[in-house]
Amino acid sequence: MKRFLLLAGAGITLLACATAGRVETPHFDELPSLRMIWADYFPMGNIIASVDFTWQGAHVADIGNPAREHLLTRHFDIVTAENEMKPDWIRPQPGAWNIVGANRIVNFTQTHGMRLHGHTLVWHSQTPAWMYAHGNRSHSAEAIENMTYHIERVMRYFGDSVESWDVLNEVFPSTVGGGVGPGNWRGFLRNYSGWFRAIGSDPNGDCFIWIAFTTARRIADEINPDMILYYNDYNLDSPNKRAAVYYMVRELNARFAAENNGRRLIDAVGMQGHYHRDGAGAAFPWGPTSPANVRASIQRFASLGVYVSITELDVTVGNAVSRPIAPREERRQAILYAQLFQAFRDNAEHIRRVTFWGIDDPASWRARGSPLLFGENLRPKESFWAVANPDAFLRDANAFLSDPKAFIDARYW
Repeated sequence: MKRFLLLAGAGITLLACATAGRVETPHFDELPSLRMIWADYFPMGNIIASVDFTWQGAHVADIGNPAREHLLTRHFDIVTAENEMKPDWIRPQPGAWNIVGANRIVNFTQTHGMRLHGHTLVWHSQTPAWMYAHGNRSHSAEAIENMTYHIERVMRYFGDSVESWDVLNEVFPSTVGGGVGPGNWRGFLRNYSGWFRAIGSDPNGDCFIWIAFTTARRIADEINPDMILYYNDYNLDSPNKRAAVYYMVRELNARFAAENNGRRLIDAVGMQGHYHRDGAGAAFPWGPTSPANVRASIQRFASLGVYVSITELDVTVGNAVSRPIAPREERRQAILYAQLFQAFRDNAEHIRRVTFWGIDDPASWRARGSPLLFGENLRPKESFWAVANPDAFLRDANAFLSDPKAFIDARYW
C-alpha cells in the first residue's frame, strides 16, 4: 500500500491533505480543555520553564507569559520542570545551589492548583562530572556519597510539593540488542554513563541503580508514603529495550519486596513518548512509531504491577522538515497522535498521566520536526484536534475539522 494514499484502518484519504491542515485559530477560551476531555481517563501534563533558555532560539519562559500560562492552566493538570530541577541546573558546584527557577515553578503550581512532577534526580546527562567523581571507579565512595546527598537534599527541600519523581533517567542506551533476559539485563546498560563507570552495577555489591532507588524510597517514605518513584526512559516501544527495562524493574522490585514485607521499590515506568511519524536518516534513525508496539509496552510494564506514564510526548513528522509544517505533514502527524491516544485510552487503567514535552513547535527541543500540538503563534494544529477527539478525527478528519464543535461534547466549550 502506498504510504500517502490511505492509512490502514484510519479511514482517512491523505491526498486531500493538500488543502487541509490550516484550522482557523479560535480564541484560546474557545478551545476545548484537553485536561477536562481526558479527566475520566488520566491527568494531562506538560513541561514548564520559568526562564528563557537562550540556547533554544525560539524558547520563551512560560511563567510570566499570559498566553502560555493560559494554555498550561487550561489544558493540563500537572507540570514537569523542563530543566530547572535537573542536577546541573540545581547544583552546578559542590557548594552551590540554584533553586530560584524551581521555586518559581513550585509557586506557580500552588497558585494555580496544579500538581508537580520532579525531573530528574539521577541522570548521566545534564549532570556535572564532579558529582559522579568523573567516572573514576577508584572514587566510587565519593560518587555514592554525592548521589545520596543530592537525592536526600533535593527531595527534602521540595518535600510534598512534588508528588512524584523521576529517580533515574535513561540507564539503557538508545538501542538495545537482542537476547535480553532476566539474568543478563545488566550487560545492556549504558556503560559509558559516569554513574555506571564510577559505581558499577554489581548485583552482589555496589549498584548505582539500587542505591539511587533505595535512597529515594527511604526519603519518600519520610515525606509522603504515597509519593510515586519512576524509572524513566525512551524508545521503550522497542521490544528489546522494553525487555531490558522490564527485567530490571522486575528483579529490583522482587528483591526489595523480599527485604521489606512486600514493599515496592520502583512504583512506575515513564515511557518517554519521543515518537516519530517517519524514519530513516541520521535525524530520525529509529523509524516510524508503531501504536501497536506502544500498546504492547504499556501492557508489558503494567503486568509488573507498576504504574505507567507517557512522559515527554512529542511526535516528529518528516525528516528535519522546515517550519511552518506543510498541510500534508500536519495531517499525517495528527493521525498518529489520534492512534496513540486511542491506545492510551484503551489502557487508561494502567496509565497514571500523559505528559507532553512542550506547548508549541518553535520552543520544542525537536523544533525541526514540528512535534507538538501548537505551531507558530500558538496556532492549534490538526494534532490538537486529533487529541481532543481521536475517534472522530480518524473517522473523517475533513468533516471533523469543518465543525469540530459538533464532534466534542458541548460541556467542554
